[in-house]
Amino acid sequence: MTKRAFGSLAAIAAVLSIVAACGGGQKSDTYPRVSLRAVTRGKPVASVGFRYKLVNPSVDALYRNLGLVREGNIVEFIAGRNLEEKLGGTSGGGVELAVVKEFSPFVYFRVERVYTASDTTYLTPGTVFLPKVVDAAAFNMSPYERIDVDEGYSNRTDALRALENRKARFSCPITEERDDGGPHFVLHGRNAKFRVAAVSDGIGVVLRLLADKGYLFEGGVVMTGTEDPETRSNSGIVGTVEVDWVRYGRRIVSG
Repeated sequence: MTKRAFGSLAAIAAVLSIVAACGGGQKSDTYPRVSLRAVTRGKPVASVGFRYKLVNPSVDALYRNLGLVREGNIVEFIAGRNLEEKLGGTSGGGVELAVVKEFSPFVYFRVERVYTASDTTYLTPGTVFLPKVVDAAAFNMSPYERIDVDEGYSNRTDALRALENRKARFSCPITEERDDGGPHFVLHGRNAKFRVAAVSDGIGVVLRLLADKGYLFEGGVVMTGTEDPETRSNSGIVGTVEVDWVRYGRRIVSG
């Protein structure tokens, strides 16, 4: 009886070990660790389902559900529900992103998990709306009239009214500011400022990058409203614009 009992236990242990090896136990981490350059410009790295770990990525900007990661002159989009909340504040070394390389509508990386030295954060699966990204050389800017935002608009209600509902192209500094209504972007002329209306995640992440890095904004806008003279005098904000597209390097981001 004793020999039979030991024999039965050994058989059960063998079965359990086979089940665990086949996935019945905890799944092993098979995401190969890669650099951004290797997974986008180098020889294809073998991986089941195009799953990888980006090791210590340089995060240029985060905005709601989207981000931009960089390696040298390579910049790519990362995406995930509440990505800014989950990833913000974790940079500074020791961060790895478990991602899936996606190919449509362009190459980007869908973030599944964020690893730090002390924690693992899982992102909730769900739809993330991606921007349209095209080559700037192929983008038709002609419908957008170039406007010099350094003109003296602050005291010219007639000139401001004439800008309303026109497609304009601005080139100027940009900042991100906060007031009682929350954070918002501001385009700066020499004598006037234009408040940017709510933006999509795709445009927002580029605007945040430009504002954080001190780069000039170049993009297409439509002015949707003019501030009254008292508001213009107190805040310097002369009107509100919607951003249709923004240029970043050799790309145009819209939508």
